This record gives sequence, C-alpha cells and structure tokens, in this order.
Amino acid sequence: MNKETKKVIIFGKGELAELSNFYFTNDSNYQVRAFTIDRDYMDTDSYLNLPLVPFDEIEKIYPPIEYELFIAIGYSKLNQNRIDKYKEAKDKGYTLASYVSSKSTSWPGLKVGENTFIMEDNTIMPFCSIGNNVLIWVNSIIAHHMVIKDHVTITSHCAIGGNVTIEEQAFIGLNASVRNNITIGKGAIIGTSANVVKDVEEYSVMIGNPAKASGIDARDIKL
Repeated sequence: MNKETKKVIIFGKGELAELSNFYFTNDSNYQVRAFTIDRDYMDTDSYLNLPLVPFDEIEKIYPPIEYELFIAIGYSKLNQNRIDKYKEAKDKGYTLASYVSSKSTSWPGLKVGENTFIMEDNTIMPFCSIGNNVLIWVNSIIAHHMVIKDHVTITSHCAIGGNVTIEEQAFIGLNASVRNNITIGKGAIIGTSANVVKDVEEYSVMIGNPAKASGIDARDIKL
C-alpha cells in the first residue's frame, strides 16, 4: 500500500536545504512545496524553482494543519542555530518532518524523532533510539541498543559500538570510532579520526588515538 503523500516546507537556502530537497523528492512520500528563511536574508522570492517566503509569515501562507516543516541548518554553535529554529517551528504549531534513507539499513522498531535526517549507507542495528533534530550523514555504523539524544550530529564513516549513549548537542567527526558501553557527554566534540575508549565529559573536545581531552571547551569552537 502506498503511503499518504505529505507536504513539507524546508527552512534554509544552503547546501543542506538543497540536499534535503533532493532526498525528500526522490526517496520519500513528502512533496517539497516551498522554502523559507528569515526575512533579513531574503534577496529573492524563489529557490530551486519553488517559492521562497519569509519565516515570520510561514504559518499564514502554509498553515501547520496542512504542511510540515524541515529545518535544514547545519551544525554551528553546538547546533544552537538549528535548535532555535526547531523550537520556533514547534511554537508555530508545526510537525517537523524526518527522513530515513531507503538506502540505509535498519530494522523494525527503530525510533526516530522529529526533524531528524539520516542519509544513505548507514547501518542501524536493532534496539536503537534516535531523538529529535538529529543529523546523520553517510556510511556509519550505529550499533545495537544505542541512544542518540536530541540535536546530535554524526558525520560520515563513523563506527559507534553498542550500548553507547550520545547526549544532546554532541558532534561526532569524520571517521571517528566510539567503543561500546560508554557515554558521550552533552555538547562534546569528537574530532576527526578520534578513537574514543572511555566516557567523555560534557563540552569536551576529544582528539587522537586513543582519544584524549584537548583541554578546549567545545563552546569556544566554531564549526
């Protein structure tokens, strides 16, 4: 049975917005009807041949009873910009669309929150829970019994062991590996190719193999 077609508006006008439009259009039951950004950044009334409308008027033009939203903002300021727009959209009454690529592997029972975007070639084992506003790029291993909390970013080619908990706003860099049965603290940044073998404190920046805390506060880094 075909799934019911849904209508979605994308917040953003950058690469992630372009990518999300492509994925929604080619691999989901969503139809992208328009884009929206903050009025101060409006310099045109269209993007990718679709309407571009100011975010402060979005609910009047595309009411939340008929449309969903997707916030297509990348990781910056510990994902705070994405979090702020996520909350604004919820305050406007929108359901936020999520996407799990059909080219990723997962099992029945996978729990995925709102405004979560999971791209191709990820392997997601059974008994995983993935929160709201999570971005998972390509070709990573998400092992069994994992808990990924809200506002997390996992980049590409990461290997994360079973029974790992990733707290809110954490960032896992390219080619990182995380041992099983540990916790990545809130707002922590795991650097490129880092090999994490023990619990990570919140807002730590971990680098190396085995990964060690750099002494830098993640809140002082601009990604």
